[in-house]
Amino acid sequence: MKKLMLIILIAFSTGLQASDSNKSFSDSGEEKLNIVCSFSDYATIVQAIVKDKGEVSFIASGEQDPHFVPPKPSFAMMLKSADMWITTGMDLEVWSSTLLDKARNKKIMDGAVGFVSVSDGINILQKVDKADRTEGDVHLMGNPHINTGPLNWKVIAHNITIGLMKVDPENSSFYEQNCDAFCDKVDRALFGNELVDMFGGETLCKLLENKTLFPFLERDYEGVKLKEKLGGWLKKAMPFRDKKVIAYHKNWAYFSDTFGLIIIGYIEPKPGIPPSAKHVQDIVNLVKDQNIELMLVASYFEKKSSEMIEEKTGVKALSLPLFVAGTEEVEDNFQLVDFWIDRINESLK
Repeated sequence: MKKLMLIILIAFSTGLQASDSNKSFSDSGEEKLNIVCSFSDYATIVQAIVKDKGEVSFIASGEQDPHFVPPKPSFAMMLKSADMWITTGMDLEVWSSTLLDKARNKKIMDGAVGFVSVSDGINILQKVDKADRTEGDVHLMGNPHINTGPLNWKVIAHNITIGLMKVDPENSSFYEQNCDAFCDKVDRALFGNELVDMFGGETLCKLLENKTLFPFLERDYEGVKLKEKLGGWLKKAMPFRDKKVIAYHKNWAYFSDTFGLIIIGYIEPKPGIPPSAKHVQDIVNLVKDQNIELMLVASYFEKKSSEMIEEKTGVKALSLPLFVAGTEEVEDNFQLVDFWIDRINESLK
């Protein structure tokens, strides 16, 4: 991971100017793939799969609003020499089209072999039936904040692996093995080793996604309920399962879907619309009426509104990084979810 962060620093300071003299090579002497990701979360997943066969960088910083990234010339230069461009593939990174146009790299344009949409195959939440911009900054393809749901990481990893196999078919088996290892790590981080060894990660993931995991875990097995064998993040998050909370924006949808938080209101009256004084007062009343103890606020949002609500109600306004590298304590996706769960549990004690 330190190697990844060094690559990122170099990328931002030099713009990754393309030349034959700065090409890098793997331990086996192969020329490394140049892989650019829209966000840091995708970069850490790529790094787990590509290992030393690729140089990985990302554009949006860990504390940056993913909706609004300035199309700097240095970012276009990063993409100009890229072998792969890895993006969400929905309408989150609307800024990326400008960068791709400036980069003029046919290898990574939408539909080209080096273009990877990581959202393909993900169960997208909060889809809208009709485009209506009067409802704010509505994502017409559904909620694009897929990085907050660990179940999604496995789909993201598979999409990245398919992309790597297209760009570098000679190392296909290497990438497939690393993808399998990453997905197994996700399963064990979610459920703990015991349940994964008993039922397999795929079965458990399907149960969780279908909302049937916890009824299933109420079954008896050799004199004890299966829920006693639950470990990992799901066990650690049990203190706040079914807890009602407020959020600033709809970027916690996949996290709350996995870990059972119930979001009953948003500081934004509509997505992307700053809260008015009246709406803030409505949230104050909601917090008091429902005895809400916690608000989730991505760290890149303004703090004035959440602090005002906190002051008037006593609710805890918890500011959290939405992405890897949003704080020095978080260097990969697994550390990020640990950080979120630990901070939520601490705030609710």
